[in-house]
Amino acid sequence: MKSSTFLMAILIGVALLSAGSAWAEEDKGAASIVLNGGAMGSVTFPHGRHQSVFVDCKPCHELFAKEPKVIEKMKGEGKLKKKEVMNMCKKCHQDLSAKGEKAGPTSCTACHKK
Repeated sequence: MKSSTFLMAILIGVALLSAGSAWAEEDKGAASIVLNGGAMGSVTFPHGRHQSVFVDCKPCHELFAKEPKVIEKMKGEGKLKKKEVMNMCKKCHQDLSAKGEKAGPTSCTACHKK
């Protein structure tokens, strides 16, 4: 009887861990996010690529919450200054490049597409 209870506890634990890891995967957000880039054209942000490179989400998500369309929502509410997100991204890319690390683009046309 004890072995069947132990086996049941293990099976329940495995089920809970599987459910927890599936939930964590779903919580990662979109693989890519298209942002309104104004007159220069839209910007496709490779969210999944950034997640695979950086462990800490805080540098970006300190500025805005982890929710769909939050950047557009905050812009509409006047909670983000014009070009605030762009300047944050560009600075990070420039800082990485200055350290000799692989970095994303910093020129306008490398991000903005009409």
